[in-house]
Amino acid sequence: MLTTSFIYIVNRSPKLRAFVFRRLFEHLAHRYRHITQWTHMNYGYAEGPGKGHTIALKPHDEDERYCHQLYFRAVNGVDLAGKDVVEVSCGRGGGAAFIHRYLKPKTMSGVDIAQGAIEFCKRVHRAPGLRFLQGSAEALPLADESADAVINVEASLCYGDRNRFYSEVYRVLRPDGHFLYADLQWPHAIEGLSETLQGIGFELLGIDDITVNVSRALELDSDRRSEYARLNVPWLFRHAMRTFGGAPGTRIPTALSDGTMGYYCFTLRKRGAEEASQTAAAA
Repeated sequence: MLTTSFIYIVNRSPKLRAFVFRRLFEHLAHRYRHITQWTHMNYGYAEGPGKGHTIALKPHDEDERYCHQLYFRAVNGVDLAGKDVVEVSCGRGGGAAFIHRYLKPKTMSGVDIAQGAIEFCKRVHRAPGLRFLQGSAEALPLADESADAVINVEASLCYGDRNRFYSEVYRVLRPDGHFLYADLQWPHAIEGLSETLQGIGFELLGIDDITVNVSRALELDSDRRSEYARLNVPWLFRHAMRTFGGAPGTRIPTALSDGTMGYYCFTLRKRGAEEASQTAAAA
């Protein structure tokens, strides 16, 4: 009942949704600042039969394997080596740190609205070329054309104004830079979202429906997620945390399985200035 009421309230107003989620993530960052092995808050990705492994990981990264795999899938083969990369809404920093370790960008910057999350990231993830900044997805604290790639994983539904976020991504990307975007979406809204992104100036390189893979990851990772909740969350809030974490039978797995929601990866490119002007003239 508590979880249902929360979802109803935050969906009534975009501004209220942004405020509530910011406060929620500040609370989580503060309350669980001591759990340094918990660095991801996404639902994960699995592929094929068995354990669904898709990448080789070092032993200390195995605990959050499916969450790491979602980032690898979102990157979708785009070469980030030697590039300036930004993650918007980096949360507890696990994705940014994973990309920095495995995909070898020149610089990796994580931005998050929650100051507590940024403090956690700065304490837990320390490496040359990896930095974390506090800031809003709708007003990124970054210079124009300062990034070769922007990554956003499972965060945009928390924003007050997603179109403003997309415009900010376009602003900070260099020409030919990539926007690598993975999130829950309403299936009936995908066509409209694609048109919005292209209208801003992105070239759509691909849309992949990975709903089955995310559902599979939640299934495979359910024991770990449930154990985290059992050990670290007061009993009064365990159901809410299980819902937040996508435990079996809760809202998100059910919505994914019955088709109410889907999970999609968008691979987009910012057109160069000449190419953009030609496209605009043709339209």
